Amino acid sequence: MRRACYLLGALLALAFLLTACGANNGGTPKSVSLSKQHVRNAGSATSTPVPKLVVGSQPCPHAVSVASYWNPLIPTQASVSRVESVTCAYLKGTSNLQALVMVRYLNTGSPLDVYVYDNLSAANPTQIFKLQNLYQGAAKISPYNTNTLLTAEVDRASSMNHNQPQSALKRDLFREFKWSPDTNTFVQVNFPGIFPDLTRYQAENDQSEVNQGHTPWKLSATETAQSFGASLLQWDPHATATLVSGGGSGAANAVVKLRDTVPGSDTITLTMNRLEGNTSNGIWIVTAAATNGLSITQPQTGSLIRSSTTVTVTGTGSAFEGVIGKVTILDHLYADIGQATAHGAIGNGQTTFSASVTAQPTFTNGAEEGLVMLTEENNAGGGSAGTAIVKVLIQQ
Repeated sequence: MRRACYLLGALLALAFLLTACGANNGGTPKSVSLSKQHVRNAGSATSTPVPKLVVGSQPCPHAVSVASYWNPLIPTQASVSRVESVTCAYLKGTSNLQALVMVRYLNTGSPLDVYVYDNLSAANPTQIFKLQNLYQGAAKISPYNTNTLLTAEVDRASSMNHNQPQSALKRDLFREFKWSPDTNTFVQVNFPGIFPDLTRYQAENDQSEVNQGHTPWKLSATETAQSFGASLLQWDPHATATLVSGGGSGAANAVVKLRDTVPGSDTITLTMNRLEGNTSNGIWIVTAAATNGLSITQPQTGSLIRSSTTVTVTGTGSAFEGVIGKVTILDHLYADIGQATAHGAIGNGQTTFSASVTAQPTFTNGAEEGLVMLTEENNAGGGSAGTAIVKVLIQQ
């Protein structure tokens, strides 16, 4: 009996020892939610909780929230420039805030400089991004789940602003920047939208307008499809729009078939998404458009094309007497800034093509969002029978 007790005690001690070892040296860890994970600060023995991804603007630490803090760091000049605003957000997607500092110049056009600073608790915060000389510029942080930096400015040479007086100039050039851990800086990114908005800045503004009761057609997938055809292809505004899938109340996605009323037109398949997946009252955004048999294989979606070199556009289509249709490069206002005829590799029937296009963008201070569009000729009714579209960034 005593021997059995000794044996039982030894087994219990061994079990306790193994449990302790497992807890401290590689035993199966307890699962934790993202909000309870921790990361260790460099050079510190303490750990900082990693918050859930918090989107939009956040309160800045008091010391850096006032303009006077930034004046000597940037620096600004009295009667020349001033710090207009300071906004903080988790722009890098980590547990540390970054500050968006906007500096306004007091000369003609009220140019704006945009700065992003990190390490806000340090004696000298680190500048990690700057964008300068935005004519009548504006900037904001997206309130949605992307935590991107959005900018707006006037393109004075655009089809909207060219030869207009100063009082009539309008902000028409919008860009979006996202933190890239790979390059350790902010990089310009492409909003997936093709229509009715090419950029996130415009889409968010449109959503605000719709929320106030304006342009309610943007809440209808079929009406958005009809507006797409009328705006980009000059089709009948009442072209036949058939809902194939989704598109209803509570739906985040939609597929619509669009066909013009003119004889000889083909059907365009439009893929749409609600802005930021808002299924209650999000506006519909066309993200893809293609006619069966038409395609653009180069450049690919999201590519950067440069106007300093000839752009080679390749794809497929149906040729008639050697011609498939037209390749057009559209800028941030859907203005034609370069086009070429798409000649088929064979004279008639389904074939490939390669077209060389020279683009002439009006914006010269960086890249802009735009489209490469292939339109098929309507040999029966005139105009465009169908299309294939690729979203790109265009830089001079």
